[in-house]
Amino acid sequence: MFDKMMIATDGSDNADAAVRYASEMAKKMGTREALVVHVCPGCSADIDVHDVNREVAEQILQDARHLFSGSGVHVRTLVEIDYPPESISTAIVDIAEREKVDLLVLGSRGLSEFKGLLLGSVGNRVVQKVSCPVLVIKHGTAEKSGSSTGKD
Repeated sequence: MFDKMMIATDGSDNADAAVRYASEMAKKMGTREALVVHVCPGCSADIDVHDVNREVAEQILQDARHLFSGSGVHVRTLVEIDYPPESISTAIVDIAEREKVDLLVLGSRGLSEFKGLLLGSVGNRVVQKVSCPVLVIKHGTAEKSGSSTGKD
């Protein structure tokens, strides 16, 4: 049903809950590919690869990839750069459309500029603009469903 899913993460506890839920769901549904995305408003092509923002973004994606380990789902990660903080929703929609995902998974709240994502103003814009179904995971949902809750 959902052959290719995208999970937007900022590394917050709520985003991690969404990644955990998505990994369990993907495994149960036979999802072929999961694209885990972090929009890095502090990153640009002009920034040194060792910039702290980019390092944090890479760590967020590494942690998310780890949450998918053992799921049998092919996981790709993407740090999206060159979007200003006020355009995070646009970045998420652009990626989902470009990648032709079947499902977009978001946590219910995020961090800093990403904080509105998931069902704040950014999340509302994503839901209104993206053409694929969107699943919003409330913190605690993964725990209630019996999904793994801890980071190893």
